[in-house]
Amino acid sequence: MTLRPRATEVPELVRRLGSRRPRHVDRARARLSIIGSASVGPLIDAIEGDNDRIRAHAMPLLALIQDPRGREPLVAMLLDREPRLREIAARCLARFPSAESVGALERALRRDKARDVRIGAIHSLLELYEAGQETAIRRVLETLTDVKEDVKVRGAAFALLRALKPSARRGLLRRLRQDPAEEIARRAAEVGDDDDAVPPGGRLERRHEALVRDLASTEYVSWNEAVHRLVAAGPAVSSSIIAEMRRRANDPEYCARAGMVLRGLGPRRVRGLAEALDEIDEPLPLQVLVEVAGAIGEKSLIYRLKSVIERVAPSSDGSGPSRFDTMQRVRAKAHVELARIGSRVAIADLQSMLADASCRLPLEVPAAIELIGKRDEIPLLLRAYLREDPYMRGRVAAAVRTILKRERIRRNSTVFLTLPAEERRALESIVARKHRSGRPRAKRAARTRKR
Repeated sequence: MTLRPRATEVPELVRRLGSRRPRHVDRARARLSIIGSASVGPLIDAIEGDNDRIRAHAMPLLALIQDPRGREPLVAMLLDREPRLREIAARCLARFPSAESVGALERALRRDKARDVRIGAIHSLLELYEAGQETAIRRVLETLTDVKEDVKVRGAAFALLRALKPSARRGLLRRLRQDPAEEIARRAAEVGDDDDAVPPGGRLERRHEALVRDLASTEYVSWNEAVHRLVAAGPAVSSSIIAEMRRRANDPEYCARAGMVLRGLGPRRVRGLAEALDEIDEPLPLQVLVEVAGAIGEKSLIYRLKSVIERVAPSSDGSGPSRFDTMQRVRAKAHVELARIGSRVAIADLQSMLADASCRLPLEVPAAIELIGKRDEIPLLLRAYLREDPYMRGRVAAAVRTILKRERIRRNSTVFLTLPAEERRALESIVARKHRSGRPRAKRAARTRKR
């Protein structure tokens, strides 16, 4: 395996998460977010350790990076003996939309005795519902109408009203206005149909500025409300959000929330996105804008990501950072978005990332290759397979198998015969693993019955 310079960078950054100096912690968080999937292993080790300060900062980073490996450790943290850490884990699972996350949060909402943990589970279930997990709202609705539940927990569930259709919302409010708990009845009475009314005149711009600042709130209700109101405000807020992202370029959580607003605005409603893609040099904001461009889905905007890749790629003379180029994850995410529309316009740079033995492979690179790779990329994938860790090997192997199937490459193909011995053995291992795992269960069961 190729030796990689600065191999201690990630562990050192993780250690800095335990600093009592906020500035050191913020810089470490920003750097680890930029590094992305290469920092996931040490972050998982950290949350399994015994330093609660580091654990509290490591979990949100796993959520921001959104590497699939981060979900199971966060689910396990829901059983930690420290309520504050269980609450953080519950909130972090909102970034992993899946049935498994929904199930784990529903169990926490049903069984955890700590009120703040249950409130965190409610907020995450609502986020998962907005991310497309339709069943996530079920338990929240039950909690809101459960007269035996803690009033504060039920109050947190009021946030689901925004997700309901007007008719369902009105019916639920009528029921809650008759609730035996005075606080619930009062809150239901205070909720009207004009909550989204736009302030008149000059108050509008000041209101938008306040909402942009509210995205930084540590309170879920505050920043979530700001997200929805900014989306409802329309195109006028996009330039202010992008400017504030640049000002808070070292705050991963703020950038992620700003991205939620920009994605919510939808096609043709985000002003200045194309210009920002050409101008912004801060890694975290640029990474979020690349994701927004992909989510909007407008092809002319996605093709513009080729120029982003060319702008942020290391210079050909090798003068850039030797291991974790600050823009490496921006490049990788831009490649994924181009690959999703089937484009190979930047395939040369994607191949260079795949071939770079001095740098850990970003998770997005095999994902992009799997979508648009051809037989020419198989040797590069096999070399990456030989030098990467077990998890990344699995992702690379999946990309190889997809290309073999798409290109209809058989075992007797010249692709096998012309490879060096080590790479050929790796390819045979990948193909053999496919055949072992793909054997039909019905046939195995039939053979078992015959025996």
